[in-house]
Amino acid sequence: RGRRIGFTAFEGAESLDNDRRTVLYRVAQESLVNISKHARATVVNVGLSKSANAVILEITDNGKGFDVSLLASADWKDHLGLVGMRERVEMVGGSFDIVSIRGKGTTITASVPVTRPRPKKRA
Repeated sequence: RGRRIGFTAFEGAESLDNDRRTVLYRVAQESLVNISKHARATVVNVGLSKSANAVILEITDNGKGFDVSLLASADWKDHLGLVGMRERVEMVGGSFDIVSIRGKGTTITASVPVTRPRPKKRA
């Protein structure tokens, strides 16, 4: 099956610490596996950008999309790859988002802080 995959990254992406690199790599890996298995996409774009405080991974496809509201139901257990991505990102103080439109595709965004979050002070 022919797919066109594009990739862009900011200069210096390789200087991220190992924890953040690993989290973003695993999110990209799981996302691409899901696209291959389920999306029927012909175009996939992977972008890695940097803001003042965060590194953002965005993966978009033009596949069949799905109803994201179903992820809030008890069927979450059927989507362990998505759960794992969210958990990994949140463990390093980041945020994870999925936007999907049936018949148009899906965008997964993982944003991780550039620096490690400071430990919370105990009262």
